Amino acid sequence: MPRYANQLRGRNLPQPPGRRPEARPGPLVVALLVGAALPLGAQAPADRAAIDDLRDSLAGVTDSTALKRLEAVTIEQAKRDRDDPMIHLRLGWIAYRLGELAGKAGKPHLEDAAGEFEWATELRPDWPHPWFGLGHAELALGEHAVIAIENIRQQLGKDYLSKAARAFARATEADPAFAQATIDLATTALGQRIRPRLDVALEAVRLAVASPAGRNAEVQLARGRVEREVGEVDSALAGFQAFLAVGGDSGIGRLELARTLYLARRPAARTAYLDGARAARSPEAVAAYRTDLSWIATPPELAAFDSLADGDARRTWLAQFWERRDFETARDDGERLTEHYRRWFYARRNFFLVSRHRHYDITEVYRTDQREFDDRGVVYLRHGEPDQRASYVGVGVEPNLSWRYLRRPPEGDLVFHFVAREDVQDYKLIESLADVLGFGTAVRAQGVSDPRVAELYGTRADFGPAYRRIADGMGAPGPVLADERRAGRRAIALGTRTDSYDRSFAAPLAVVAADFVVGPDGADRGQVMHVVFAVPAGRLAPTAGAEGTRYPLHFRLVVADSAGRPVSQLDTLRVFTAREPLRGGSYLVGRLALAVPAGPLRYRLLVSTPDGTAGDLIVRDSLAVPRLDGERFTASDLVMGREGSGLLWVRARDTVLLNPLDRVPEGSIAELYYEVYGLTRGAPYHTVVRLEREGGRSFFNRLFGGGRAPVLVEFDAAADGPVTRVHRGVGLRDTARGTYRLSITVTDPVTGQAVTRTRRFEVVARP
Repeated sequence: MPRYANQLRGRNLPQPPGRRPEARPGPLVVALLVGAALPLGAQAPADRAAIDDLRDSLAGVTDSTALKRLEAVTIEQAKRDRDDPMIHLRLGWIAYRLGELAGKAGKPHLEDAAGEFEWATELRPDWPHPWFGLGHAELALGEHAVIAIENIRQQLGKDYLSKAARAFARATEADPAFAQATIDLATTALGQRIRPRLDVALEAVRLAVASPAGRNAEVQLARGRVEREVGEVDSALAGFQAFLAVGGDSGIGRLELARTLYLARRPAARTAYLDGARAARSPEAVAAYRTDLSWIATPPELAAFDSLADGDARRTWLAQFWERRDFETARDDGERLTEHYRRWFYARRNFFLVSRHRHYDITEVYRTDQREFDDRGVVYLRHGEPDQRASYVGVGVEPNLSWRYLRRPPEGDLVFHFVAREDVQDYKLIESLADVLGFGTAVRAQGVSDPRVAELYGTRADFGPAYRRIADGMGAPGPVLADERRAGRRAIALGTRTDSYDRSFAAPLAVVAADFVVGPDGADRGQVMHVVFAVPAGRLAPTAGAEGTRYPLHFRLVVADSAGRPVSQLDTLRVFTAREPLRGGSYLVGRLALAVPAGPLRYRLLVSTPDGTAGDLIVRDSLAVPRLDGERFTASDLVMGREGSGLLWVRARDTVLLNPLDRVPEGSIAELYYEVYGLTRGAPYHTVVRLEREGGRSFFNRLFGGGRAPVLVEFDAAADGPVTRVHRGVGLRDTARGTYRLSITVTDPVTGQAVTRTRRFEVVARP
């Protein structure tokens, strides 16, 4: 007999004399019984459907009294036919639902359910439904409030959860077509992320794949996902490979392989990801890729992805999507995608929503349709690890967190505040730190100093001046709080609509860089971009070498088109040598050259020490490169150099002076270099050089009037041929200190075409 034989015997005892028969069931009970009274025999599909319908109906019942009447009626049926497994299945699910409704007091009902299901397994061990029901009952008992007892039983391998796992596996073993039992268990466990459920699911899927159910692709998929969730990476990979081997969706399988390979930090991950995108044909596979993309993509990007017609197009588009993000901070190919999945797994471990029913306070202004992560996860997926974290613990104060992301001007730092009001696992974004204390306190704090406000802001005093001022009680809090709220509103808008993977270095190098584009040397055609740079000597750590003091630096120069697709790249390590260490006020200077296409371009220059502890990233997003092939009239960029800059460029038989700092001492001579293209040998061209001070009228305007910058130099010359290289010195003897714009305008008098090139520079005091 089953272990609950005594309870079952109790149900079948004759009624005491004079006791009235059980009342006739009401309409709800009758409805639940209709379709459940089926003929005995093999568990045909109709039988299974009847049990499934009963479970669905019971799930909607909240009246325990009606359920107890239904249980009593069914017990009467069991008295008449104790060996009918269908009756015991019905009794099991009724008792299970009663246990659910009873909450903490439901253990007796769950034990009744387990007994009924176990009796059904003895009557028909070849049926899957009894094992399936037993698994659910054991699982519910294992998660009951008296779980402390399980610690002893677990050591003996007799705990409820282990029994649940074995029961689910037996359901699948009894009928491989019933593998959905194990799959549903795994799906539920992954969604709830409760460790006991995961352990049950893990044992169940392992037992299932060792049975004929291992030929079911969905079972192998569930196995891979559960194995990965509990940290068994190699077993997860084996599960996903088996999923593909038995005919599973190749798009889904390769995406899951890619995710797992990223978790394991293995180099094949990117290939698996892109191969999966190409293989994705089913709506489920395409939707899985889209979901992963949606955590950081903009609405226009998602619309572009949705418009793609086939796997090849999706693979190409996704490769370019991640390349654009690698470019933004001069990352290695695939580095941003690797970081994306690192963030995704971190968010699943730390910011996963246990409950998908979210409720919002008036101060929680950010709302989202996704139900996988709380708001910390949304921000983390887009921007990664914050540079600073802070929290405040006080009597009556809800759990709260603040994150600060350091950003360069003009963007400025991003500060996010989160609070968990009803559920400690569901943090939501708020505009102002004062909102942690609730809407009423935040409003009152605008005009009255609240001690709790000062204490709260004191925990974020190093987040910026506004937080220090409020913490220290400096001035009226209202205006400062209003500014802080506006900053918080801006941070939420940026933080939930953009993404980033900023470079951070323990020691910034403070690199200064300038660029210019000219034609190539010799008979080559096209354009060459030159970037000249200067690194303050005080930021560098010299090392001793046989030939003097050494300064090794790594350079990565990445050029992209206007859409952010890389078109050219230079990656090199250079070792600069000096006879003695550079003095504190001096600079290490140099030049990089890279062939580039014509058109609107952007570039990123990463300069770092070999160990990566010191570095800097130079960003330029507006570079217009003309076609310098000598077949049309145009001019190169204007290059401004000066004597004593320490940097020159030998071009063919020319020597071009350079000036990475774009600074010229007052009273000195600016050395100009530019190239004129597209004229025949001997053809005339006209040049005008103008100077204008930034931020107001130049001193020439004040002297001579007029709204246009005055002419410093104007001359006619004859072209040398398709390419004319021009050197010109411009004296700045009477130029006061300040920032200026120097421009040259070259005109072809035959066609009237004119081209203007401008250079910004600073006149500084003589050293």
